[in-house]
Amino acid sequence: MINHLRDDFGVEPVCRELNLSVSAHYARRSRPKSARRLRDEQLIEQIRAIHVISV
Repeated sequence: MINHLRDDFGVEPVCRELNLSVSAHYARRSRPKSARRLRDEQLIEQIRAIHVISV
């Protein structure tokens, strides 16, 4: 969400409105994806493929 809004408003104001620290935002962006996140992305691809086939 912050990445989507940063071009219009900037990171700091968006983080302030969401009660998030700017440093936490940048730390999260620089971390590698977790195993859970990677697995979820794979499942999303499979779900989308199934819906394309069944439509």
